[in-house]
Amino acid sequence: MTLELLIDLDASLAALAAGEHDQGGMLKFPQDLDRYRAVIGVTQPEVIVETGTRTGASARWLAESGADVITVDDFPDAFDGDETGITRVVGSSTDPYVIGMVRGMVAGRRCMVTLDSAHNAAHVGAEIELYGPLVSPGCYLVVEDAIWGYADEATHLRHGEGGMKGSPLDAIAERLADNVEWMRDTEVEALYPISHNPAGWWVKR
Repeated sequence: MTLELLIDLDASLAALAAGEHDQGGMLKFPQDLDRYRAVIGVTQPEVIVETGTRTGASARWLAESGADVITVDDFPDAFDGDETGITRVVGSSTDPYVIGMVRGMVAGRRCMVTLDSAHNAAHVGAEIELYGPLVSPGCYLVVEDAIWGYADEATHLRHGEGGMKGSPLDAIAERLADNVEWMRDTEVEALYPISHNPAGWWVKR
């Protein structure tokens, strides 16, 4: 399935090349952070589940919203302990034991999920299937980094993403685009011309 492109792709790829996504270790465009602020402000999740901890910078940023944050990663980089409002889970995001732990921590609370770990299509598709059920009706599932579906191999290599098999964009097209449980928020996508996450903002019906 071909997904409608609602951002300025050339501007987004240029911003990526210029390093505008590097916010002190948190690899997100400022425009996407504004999108996060908007959707969190409207939906008021009690807990946000994040896959892909890396340095912990995005977990800390998300925790500033007042929600509890559960962040999952095999090998979190330079994030060596839990902090106020943040619970770290070390392990593969698709491990059944890890999923069970996270499900218990969410415990029926109003939940938002953001997927930002490995970016190959099969892994992201599995995360959508496993973590999508945690999202509360009216809350968001954010699938990060679908920009890689539009980037050439040279761009992938420059950013350490060489050899990616498929991309989050492929997983979105396969798992979300025709799924009646989910609605793509085109208004949030179209707020700004630049994004790392084209077709990545989904609301649980």
